[in-house]
Amino acid sequence: MGRKSIADKRRTQIIQAFYRCVVGQGAAGASIRKIANEAGVLPSTLHHYFKGRDEIIEEAVVYFTDLIFEGFAEKMNHHHDAGVRLSKGIEFIFSKGMINAEYTGFFLECCVAARHNDRIKDTIADLFARFRTAIMDHLNGMDGFACLNDRQKQMCASMIVALHEGIELQWFADSGAVSLEEALETTRALIRFFIETPIGTT
Repeated sequence: MGRKSIADKRRTQIIQAFYRCVVGQGAAGASIRKIANEAGVLPSTLHHYFKGRDEIIEEAVVYFTDLIFEGFAEKMNHHHDAGVRLSKGIEFIFSKGMINAEYTGFFLECCVAARHNDRIKDTIADLFARFRTAIMDHLNGMDGFACLNDRQKQMCASMIVALHEGIELQWFADSGAVSLEEALETTRALIRFFIETPIGTT
């Protein structure tokens, strides 16, 4: 792998500064000037690397999505058995490594920005598409899932994503009301149900 260019390093530095600003002050408080101060650069430097704040948000979503998927893959790649790999992946998405005040708060701020910016919305849509694809890739190693048609596979993956996002939002609003451990076990049980009971037969 080639070394990152100075430009790539500077862009990453700015994205990480934006993340810290959003976590500390919310997206509304993450002005170009504050991002520049946090990154230790002049505001004019930000404009050299990014067209504006919205482009920083788009790239920040991609950057942190890549980090999450690296963690997701890392949890599963050490296991040859499809069931174990999937179990480890599901374990990761309900862990504090993925559901925590910083990451979840940052993601919610980006979703708010997406309401008025189609490019940010498309970036977040791509995040969910990658999430569904990763789940389907690992479920495909299980006989019960491989028998489903493409639409059923999509819906099964969408339901797992919906469970994760719904639990994450509830946990963020009231962490004491939702148990991530119980959510994990319930999701595992639902996956077994989907695989063992063909959709449309109940």
